[in-house]
Amino acid sequence: MRAFISIELPEKIKKEIFKEFEKLKNSKTCFGNFVKKQNLHLTLRFLGDVSEEKIKEIIKTLSEINFPEFKADLGKIGFFPSEKYIKIVWINLISEKIPKLREIINKKLYEKAINYDKKEFNSHITVARIKGIKNKDAFFKKINELNIKRMNFSIDKIFLIKSELFRDGPRYKILKEFELVN
Repeated sequence: MRAFISIELPEKIKKEIFKEFEKLKNSKTCFGNFVKKQNLHLTLRFLGDVSEEKIKEIIKTLSEINFPEFKADLGKIGFFPSEKYIKIVWINLISEKIPKLREIINKKLYEKAINYDKKEFNSHITVARIKGIKNKDAFFKKINELNIKRMNFSIDKIFLIKSELFRDGPRYKILKEFELVN
């Protein structure tokens, strides 16, 4: 099964992000796939295709992680791979704790023979996968008009998520949630 480990966002945060990016979608300055509100999240670690047996090991490993809950802020809008060649539009999630939590997860999984993820980590929430931009000036004008409030919220859980791909986009199912230490 295809799976990942994530930080799920509070409903008010999802609502704020979705509301603002609907303006970009409706502007028709670009086309592509915008992430559905319920699917907005931060991926701590993409696991790829994992057997049922490995899922059990991952659950056991994540249950043993002892990390304190923390606060995070919504940040700025960014682009992958770059502003000149936009394929992904994202918003960053700001907290010095997020990379530390990811590193602990990475090390613990590596101890259980799950490949170490060497990719550089960028704490972000994907909001759109862009297939094309009709007019870059109009696109950036619309991006600059978006009013993403710097909202602060608590992160007190991480999640193991199953991802199934369908024609209309991915569907996520929570396999297990793990409380961070109070």
